[in-house]
Amino acid sequence: MSKKKKIKIRKSGTTPIPPEARQKQPKVKKKSLWPWILPILLVTGICLSPMLYNEFTNWDDEYYVVQNALLRGPDWAGIFSKPVVSNYHPVTIASLALNYSISGLDPTSYFILNLLLHLINTGLVFYFIWLISYKKLWVAAFSAMVFGIHPMHVESVAWVSERKDVLYTLFFLLSLIQYWFFVTGKKNRNLIYCFLFFVLSILSKPAAIILPFILFLLDYWYGRGFTKRTVIEKIPFLITSFVLAIVTVNLQSKTAIAGLDFYPLWARFFFATYTGMMYIVRFFIPYPLSAFHPFPMAQNLGWPILLSPAFMLALLIFVWLKRKNKLIVFSFFFFMINLALVLQIVSIGGTLLAERYTYVPYIGMAFLIGMLLEKYSARYNRSLLWGIPAAILLVFGMIAFQRTKVWKDSDTLWTNVIKHFPDASVPRTNRANYLIRISSRKENKARENELLQRALEDCNEALKSKLNHGKAYENRQNIYLRLKKDSLALSDANALIKIQPKNKLGYYTKGAVYQRFNMPDSALVYFNKCLEIDPNTDFALNNRGSVLFNHNKKYKEAMADFTKAIQLNPQGDYYLNRSYCHYQLQEMDLAKADATIALQKGVVIPDNYRKLLKL
Repeated sequence: MSKKKKIKIRKSGTTPIPPEARQKQPKVKKKSLWPWILPILLVTGICLSPMLYNEFTNWDDEYYVVQNALLRGPDWAGIFSKPVVSNYHPVTIASLALNYSISGLDPTSYFILNLLLHLINTGLVFYFIWLISYKKLWVAAFSAMVFGIHPMHVESVAWVSERKDVLYTLFFLLSLIQYWFFVTGKKNRNLIYCFLFFVLSILSKPAAIILPFILFLLDYWYGRGFTKRTVIEKIPFLITSFVLAIVTVNLQSKTAIAGLDFYPLWARFFFATYTGMMYIVRFFIPYPLSAFHPFPMAQNLGWPILLSPAFMLALLIFVWLKRKNKLIVFSFFFFMINLALVLQIVSIGGTLLAERYTYVPYIGMAFLIGMLLEKYSARYNRSLLWGIPAAILLVFGMIAFQRTKVWKDSDTLWTNVIKHFPDASVPRTNRANYLIRISSRKENKARENELLQRALEDCNEALKSKLNHGKAYENRQNIYLRLKKDSLALSDANALIKIQPKNKLGYYTKGAVYQRFNMPDSALVYFNKCLEIDPNTDFALNNRGSVLFNHNKKYKEAMADFTKAIQLNPQGDYYLNRSYCHYQLQEMDLAKADATIALQKGVVIPDNYRKLLKL
């Protein structure tokens, strides 16, 4: 009589590892993963390579890099103590400071580092999926390839300001990998490494605050129960997340989070279900791709948004019915937890959908599809079953290649958005802002009027869509000043001040117009109001200094304004103006030194003044 074999039961008393994760695995010798990873990285690098020739855009790059004083030096104390664009992410700003120390405002090094981080992340996705799929190479390869070249991920890589995405994901994945080592090997040092990487991730982007919940999800996938021990392990993570969540809400509530007066609570519910639905749809059909997706009017949400709760309800019912299928439950919650903060329940920013928000969540979607392909390839023709997604990935790669070119500069970026949303005011004003800026470049002197007219058309279109759009008035008054249409500039300045009483640019424009009208006292009143709102407005300081010099003959006061303007933005014109002050004060050596700097910066100095200084 044969003895019955005893069945070993896990001491934790939890459910076993799901069948999907423990299909019969042939024992194989340890082989290098690089023959699998390197081709994926090569393809990803090729698909995204056009981004290396791109420029900064006026979609936050000005605040993160171009005008960010923290990068100069760099100011390490400021980097770790001051928020940037309503977020506290010092590790990200430190990485941008590194780029600034390498290449200043040449964008090439910034894009190279973004691409390198994305390639590292793609390799980490392969390794993470290989681990949690119990060494299924095809599943890991598919998931990594989807992550690397999905067109929805281009925004996170080809946009310098989204350095925070690729950086936080790097540490996020390293943290998950260390946690898996802890779960499978029970070594406490791995839990410590997991926490350290989590801290680096959360200091790169606050979105990492959801990581503790993904750790619980990994417990579920492995078969660990929800016990006192598993909860205690997460306490340091949860406390850290809570603290950073409070900090982030306090920072973003002032500028980035829309109030209930903009979108009532009932509308936000529909926004949440719609965005959840569309991020799923865009995984399979990444169209339309746009850097900006405007919110609809609360009174007219549209049928896709109104019907989205039915889609999400059906999905939840499906997951509930399949609740014993760990693969479906794990993948669904990996996707949804990583999206939870950006489902617009709390409306953040001015865009309804954002492609960058899918950067980490799509790992869960790719894992689900990869595991299902692996499962059914044993029953059906493997080549055919894997051939279909391979063809789709080829198309995705081609789309991603072209998409990186859309991010070439602000003109190509906003022109693309306007093609999809011609009535949206934000892309119109952003393109106008860029056209105004490049119209003043020396190489565009012959096209100056043409560029200003294009910008004017954009501002007019923006104001048709949104009558009280402050940015459109800001840009249009600037255009009118450049075109010497002072009365129209004054009218727009008054309109801007009416809707935004604290907008310094309205007061600056009024000052500039009165300066042209030879009304120095009125000009000084409005330049002073502008500088009361923002004392560091260099062009207002320069103009006020000019009034003080030319009309009031107050050379020392004028020189103080020019000096501060130079400290804020060392332009050649400011140096020339200060040189005139030094000359009037009989400080000839200083006058000559400033005039020399102005010459070096390309400023044309009148011949009679050059003779006086013997330049």
